[in-house]
Amino acid sequence: MKKYILTDQKTLVTILNRLINKHINSVTEDKKYIITKVMAEKDLNSSTNVIIDAVEGEIEKPQTMVSIMKENKVEIRLKQENPYRNDLYTVLEIIIEPLERSAARASIKNIKLLNLHYAPQMDLTSVLSLYGKTSIITQTIQQFQIMLETSLNQFGYFITKVQVGFYYAADTPLLNALADAKSAYFLRDAYKKQFYTERGFFNPSNKFKPQVVDGMVQSHLLDNVKSILIVPFFGVGNVLLGYVELYSSLPNLGNDTLQKEIESANGIGPLLNFIESRCEDFTFELELSYVKEWKLFSTKEDAIDISQDGRGLGISLTGGKDYGFLDKGCKLAFSISINKKNYLFYAGLKNIKRPKVDPNANWNLGVRIYTCDKQEGIGLLAAYATQLITNNLV
Repeated sequence: MKKYILTDQKTLVTILNRLINKHINSVTEDKKYIITKVMAEKDLNSSTNVIIDAVEGEIEKPQTMVSIMKENKVEIRLKQENPYRNDLYTVLEIIIEPLERSAARASIKNIKLLNLHYAPQMDLTSVLSLYGKTSIITQTIQQFQIMLETSLNQFGYFITKVQVGFYYAADTPLLNALADAKSAYFLRDAYKKQFYTERGFFNPSNKFKPQVVDGMVQSHLLDNVKSILIVPFFGVGNVLLGYVELYSSLPNLGNDTLQKEIESANGIGPLLNFIESRCEDFTFELELSYVKEWKLFSTKEDAIDISQDGRGLGISLTGGKDYGFLDKGCKLAFSISINKKNYLFYAGLKNIKRPKVDPNANWNLGVRIYTCDKQEGIGLLAAYATQLITNNLV
């Protein structure tokens, strides 16, 4: 069965508007909901938010909701946007799955993956602690820091410095405490000694003596730092790797929304989502730079589903073979021919579905593409996916 994973804001809004005030089933609980409002946010992530209401009783915490639209099953994946509002959710993606009677019409064609290679998942923390920052790693960090600073300043923030570090080299009481807590830290206003402590953020007043907190704040003020946000990032298996520090010479990172409505739909939530998403890409680049050997495990396989941004692929592996060497988090490299030109894509393995009964049945993989050897490669896949989805949605 073919599926299409929708991520484009305009497409999401179009579909969600069709579902307003219609009963939608929650997969994670035995309840029905309705969508009462759809909002296209102009934030860092171009988020799509919805306000929901329960048909009966109280709103719980739905994570996945399902509806049927004509000949398609529509699966909506959600994330609660604000812990203080149980009716406001961000739509992560919508998965369209044609029903059996329309499957032939909606088939994915012409996506053949060639020369599939894999590289086992590595312990990046150990590698970094052993070899330190090589020239390639230093260059990757610098590019990442520039990208974050530029992107955030284009969206209404005033970031004066971005710094990336690794916890194996943490050398301050604050960073060591954050490593133990695995939580983020936000000094909103150094002058007022105002910290953000909701959503599990680190509260220094609970860990350090008042004079230590005063010393931390005074040190920032001497460096003309009025606010600082520190966000941890993780590798495969939720292993803590490092942290991103955002510095600003203005309170609340120079952002009006963080100052006035930090818990709003354009507040701290989208900022964290943006940073975490970019950290995932950054971590992949780091791991990719340490791959020494790629092993061929298949010469040709089929794609069975594709995301609208061209980055998510479902892959069906030919049955009758043992792919036990593939683990979640390992790196994949494969080629796809587009307009008679081969593009080499690098992806991370997100999930594996092994045959449960028949050992000769196909294995299904879910991968996320992070980079391509040609700049336009991912964009071409996204264009194909959008055309495919547009032609097959009814």
